[in-house]
Amino acid sequence: MSWRAPPRRFDPAVPEIMDRRGNDPALLRADLRVLANINRQLGGHQIPLQYLRRWQKPVLTILDLATGAADVPRAIVQWARRQRIKVEITAVDGNEEILAIAREWSAGYPEIEFAHHNLLALPYGAGSYDIVLNSLTLHHFAETDVVTILRRIHEIARTGYVINDLRRHWLAIWGSKLMARTIIQNPIAQYDAPASCERAFTIGELRDLAIRAGLPVFEMERHWGYRMALIGHPGASSSVHRSQS
Repeated sequence: MSWRAPPRRFDPAVPEIMDRRGNDPALLRADLRVLANINRQLGGHQIPLQYLRRWQKPVLTILDLATGAADVPRAIVQWARRQRIKVEITAVDGNEEILAIAREWSAGYPEIEFAHHNLLALPYGAGSYDIVLNSLTLHHFAETDVVTILRRIHEIARTGYVINDLRRHWLAIWGSKLMARTIIQNPIAQYDAPASCERAFTIGELRDLAIRAGLPVFEMERHWGYRMALIGHPGASSSVHRSQS
């Protein structure tokens, strides 16, 4: 325990409600809209776009893992259209119920195709995509699984990858619990919001997991809204692990 964050609370036997099957469709849709709004307002769209601009080129192939309702891919397509960049995005999720909603909400976005895969059993070969993205996902997994996922992301990306997630912090946990008791109306989000903050990693913990995964060159950066980003560079050969504590 530290003054910044309590110990991580993660029990694989008690998944977040969103990860469970058989949710009420109306409640699941409402929860996905809440998450999309949070991404839009708290930097979930801007974080990947910030780093995508580094790797901007006329054609980009992107793999978005654990895409949820695919609000991040749609934001990228909107940016790419303004920049006159061609993007081809494969949006992957392990929950077929969520993928069905993502397909519906992404009508009019032919740049996005969808695939149903478990993140621990991805079928993609080395260097299959220019960029690999992953948002608000790693806190759903045990440490050993996170190492596996990070290693595969590094293998699949040709140019770079951006992984953004929550940062575990006392204030984020307390704030999420307060919102769950007051302004959050959706029962899925009422449980999952505090649970996600308690299951999240710190910057130091995620950095250590990236080193265990053998990532040779990466950066760790803090972002507002108690988020953090791990930015990887598969083509680099030296070992540099820069982070913001």
